[in-house]
Amino acid sequence: MGRTVSARKEALGMSRTNRASGHEPGRGSRLPDLRSLRRRRGMTQRELADLCGLNQTTIYELEAGRRTAYPKTVRRLARGLNVEVKDLVGE
Repeated sequence: MGRTVSARKEALGMSRTNRASGHEPGRGSRLPDLRSLRRRRGMTQRELADLCGLNQTTIYELEAGRRTAYPKTVRRLARGLNVEVKDLVGE
């Protein structure tokens, strides 16, 4: 019982990164063009988040490359930015 809560979570693979993103590292899509697409439309992170039903922190983390996006999130962002999914994920 000598381990701290954070040490137990780390041992179980529940690091801060995993908990914050809600999924395993390496899963989901990177969105390299999200920031530039949002700025071209004159939108703030908050405006895009509200339009897509997401949290502003999620937009920030996606733009900073700290988080990958689930397919559902990518579709929401593409719809909010009025672009095709392929334009958003850079394919």
